[in-house]
Amino acid sequence: MSVVEWFVQVFAAVGDILSFRAPAPLLDSPGRALSVAVGVAVLAGLSTMIGHAVVFVINRVRRLRMVAAMALGAVYTALLRGVTGAGIALVAWLVTRGTVDAEMVAAAYLFAAAPHVLAFGVFIPYLGLLFGRVLEVWSAVVLAFLLAPVLAVGLLPALVISGVAWLAAHLLSVALAGPLARGTARAWTLVTGHETFLTSSDVLSGAPFVPLEHREHHA
Repeated sequence: MSVVEWFVQVFAAVGDILSFRAPAPLLDSPGRALSVAVGVAVLAGLSTMIGHAVVFVINRVRRLRMVAAMALGAVYTALLRGVTGAGIALVAWLVTRGTVDAEMVAAAYLFAAAPHVLAFGVFIPYLGLLFGRVLEVWSAVVLAFLLAPVLAVGLLPALVISGVAWLAAHLLSVALAGPLARGTARAWTLVTGHETFLTSSDVLSGAPFVPLEHREHHA
């Protein structure tokens, strides 16, 4: 498969998934499914980064501070995604009694990131956070639609698997919100030399890491 064909399949897969259709590689070309799914996930990640970069620019966060904030946000997101993926694999293994094609489950999980191709919209004032939540729910529902054919189970069991994995990620985020807020604030101060205000609510909001700096007021 040439690079051009790969790009065509990636964008075609995004269109299919956004319309709640399983992409062709997932059903017809298992050997290519994972590579196309990685392309979809990378595209979603780039869109998310663009949206967060706009937020940083609006908040006048530049250079090293922007890089540090995006890196911290990426680490947190990667941790949650990893736990979600592990939860999916475990529940899928239990539901199918061990007859799981790990590569295809991974492909389905990566394909489910397709709604986040629209994540650049998180920079919209007041509506960005709500938009991000909508994309998360959209991804969870899409994942169920994709897991159903991959695991050869009905839509209801697939919804259970997707829901359990999402719940696991949410509970983990709640448990880690406090320590992560404190650790992020310390790391930010070490990197930038500026103190910050970052609460567990900021972490759980899903917004980009844009801590507010202490400002001195002179009479």
